[in-house]
Amino acid sequence: MARSTTFKLNITVVNPGSGNKYYIGGILQTYITLFPGCTYEWNQDDSSNSGHPLRFSETPDGTHNSGSEYTTGVTTSGTPGSATAFTKIEVTTSTPYRLYYYCTQHSGMGNEVTVQQASKNTRAYYAGAYPSFSNQIGMTDMASSGSFFDFGDISSSKYALGGFGNTIKGCLFGGSPDGGTTLSNVIDQFFPLSSAQVSDFGNLTQGSNYPLGLSNDTRGVRCGGYTGPGTYTNVIDYVTLATTGNATDFGDLSAGKNSMGGGSSTTRGIVGGGYTGSIINVIEYITILSTGNATDFGDLSAAKNGLCGAASSTRLIFAGGKTPSMINVMEYVTIASTGNVTDFGDLTSARGDQKLSASNKTLALFGGGRTPSAVATTDRVNIASTGNGASYGDILTAGGYNQSSSSTGHGGLA
Repeated sequence: MARSTTFKLNITVVNPGSGNKYYIGGILQTYITLFPGCTYEWNQDDSSNSGHPLRFSETPDGTHNSGSEYTTGVTTSGTPGSATAFTKIEVTTSTPYRLYYYCTQHSGMGNEVTVQQASKNTRAYYAGAYPSFSNQIGMTDMASSGSFFDFGDISSSKYALGGFGNTIKGCLFGGSPDGGTTLSNVIDQFFPLSSAQVSDFGNLTQGSNYPLGLSNDTRGVRCGGYTGPGTYTNVIDYVTLATTGNATDFGDLSAGKNSMGGGSSTTRGIVGGGYTGSIINVIEYITILSTGNATDFGDLSAAKNGLCGAASSTRLIFAGGKTPSMINVMEYVTIASTGNVTDFGDLTSARGDQKLSASNKTLALFGGGRTPSAVATTDRVNIASTGNGASYGDILTAGGYNQSSSSTGHGGLA
């Protein structure tokens, strides 16, 4: 059952030395990204809000700058500074791309609101957790300042699942609800730009955890995974994202393995590293719209597993992992050209088994994982520009053990 898509933002008013300003969740004049299909309740019940009604406008600073109040889908309740006072906005695909929140009585108190429309393709999702199993789907806008939201629930609490998706649909699959004794073959689907409701898509050809998900606009592909004590599958299977149904055999990896990293362009999917009974440095690839066995691509700089990956249309970044020590290394390949990796830069910390790895073809996020302690740290990089990761924000719950994530570009799902 999906969680509510109403998000509550707690508003306070503080003078930091330059006049009264709105603080959202304790942060001064926060830049906010809103998502269609969600409702946002801006709570003004704190006494500091007295005399500072919050409203929206399509003009910076609203009526203080010759603008008018934006009222479509907006309701208000109570008097700011008193119990149950709020301004609520229901966001749809018709809501203007850019709004501004402001105080009707005083200028300079607010900031910008961006409404994430489908064409922007900047959402990223992850699900599951370890060591505390979870069914929560976390969501963020990769182009924003780093806020994560509770989007909804997958069908059951588990960890070590994989995912794939396109601009319309996300799918989350596999994993384990009990540490690896029970292995799921379930594929859940959701429609990120319209609803948080999760529904059944179909089943993989086998249950597995630690699989890798790859996708383009047409197909989602599952690669490998753990299938029992000391057993790792080489099976590749696929689904057609526009339909529902069970997965179909695609071909085989070069060896049975789990804990790989990878990513895809519109044509190729790439799988790197992993664990076959020992840690490996092998990179191989498939052509997503055909079927057949994986082909050798090149090598990582070192044997590693528990790494993650995210791709643009031309470049794939591998990030973090275990050699078996946790590492902060990022390295990349050019998807269209076979060969070994090239150094990209470093994550902000050494970690593996990351929960989130996703891209929108321009930006990539790598989040959560273990150092070996569970962490919530998330890095963001521009895929086209080599360099170190920049701190983005924290996922909702520290932890890891997912192998891919989903985005509204071609990133995968976690």
